[in-house]
Amino acid sequence: MKTAFLEVNSMTSIFEQYQPQLFPYAYNILGDFMEAEDLVQEVLNRFLLDNQAHVDNPKNYLIRSVINRAINQKKLLRKQKETYLGPWLPTPVTTEENIYQHADSQKIINYSLMLLLEHLSPKERAVFILKETYDFTHPEIAEILDIKIPSSRQLLKRAKEKLEAEMAVDQIHPPTFVSHSDETNIINQLTSAINNADIEAVKKLLSAEVKLVSDGGAKTSAARKIIFGKEDVIKLLEAIYGKYLVPNAYSQFAIVNHKPSLLYILDGKVIRCIVFEINKGIVEDIFVIINPDKLNKLNFFH
Repeated sequence: MKTAFLEVNSMTSIFEQYQPQLFPYAYNILGDFMEAEDLVQEVLNRFLLDNQAHVDNPKNYLIRSVINRAINQKKLLRKQKETYLGPWLPTPVTTEENIYQHADSQKIINYSLMLLLEHLSPKERAVFILKETYDFTHPEIAEILDIKIPSSRQLLKRAKEKLEAEMAVDQIHPPTFVSHSDETNIINQLTSAINNADIEAVKKLLSAEVKLVSDGGAKTSAARKIIFGKEDVIKLLEAIYGKYLVPNAYSQFAIVNHKPSLLYILDGKVIRCIVFEINKGIVEDIFVIINPDKLNKLNFFH
C-alpha cells in the first residue's frame, strides 16, 4: 500500500508540474481543447509507464513528444473537418484566468490567428508556433521535429507567405491595442443598439466587410454558411439577440483566446460563446460557437 501511495503521489506531481506547460503546445497546434487535453494526458501516461533512463531532460522530452503527437493528430482532425457540418471554429479557451494552475495563458494563440493557422499544414503550423510564439531557434525546431535546419526555415517562410495571402484576401488588419474596458463598452453599445432596433447605431459599430461565422456542428442549429456584409450580419445578429435567445439565459463578458467575448449561460452551463474581433472601435469579425462539445470547458470559468 505504501508503494502504491508513493506512485500515485509521483504521478500526481508529474501531471501538476508538466500539464500546464504542455497544454498550450497541443492546443495551439490542434485548435481543440478536448483533443489537446487527451493528447497531453496520453503523453504523460506513457512517460510514467516507460523506462525513463534514457531521458536527460524530461521537460524537453515531453515537449517534443507532445508537439510531434499533435502534428500527427492534426492530420487526422483535418480529414474529419472535411465532413464537418457547416463552418468549423476552434474550441474557445478562456485566457482571463489560468486554464490550469500555473499555466501561461499568454502562450495561447488569439482566436483570429488560430483560424488563420487552419490554412497551414500541420508541420508549417508547428514551426510557425514554435518560432513566433515560443521564440525557438531553427536548430531547436529542427531537433524537435527531426528535420534539417534549412527545412525549418523553409517551412516558416511558406507559413508566413500563406498567412499574409489569407490576411490580404480576408482584409485583416494588424490589431491595435484596445483595453478590455473599451471592448466591453463597444460590445455593450452593440447589444443595446440591436435590442433597441437602432439599425443605424449598429451599422456604425460594424466594419463594411464584417463577417459572421457560426459553428453548431451536427448537434445544434446554426448558419451553415459564412455571412458577409453589414446588412446580412445585422439580420443574423437580430435573430441571435432575439428569436434565437433562449428564455432565462443571461450573458456575461469574458476574455476568450485574448478576444472580447459574450458567454450566454443557462442553468449554470454555457450554451453560446460569441467572440468579437474589434479593431479601432469597429467590429470586424464575429464568431458564434454553439456546438456544445466545444463549450464544455468554458463552464468552469464563468
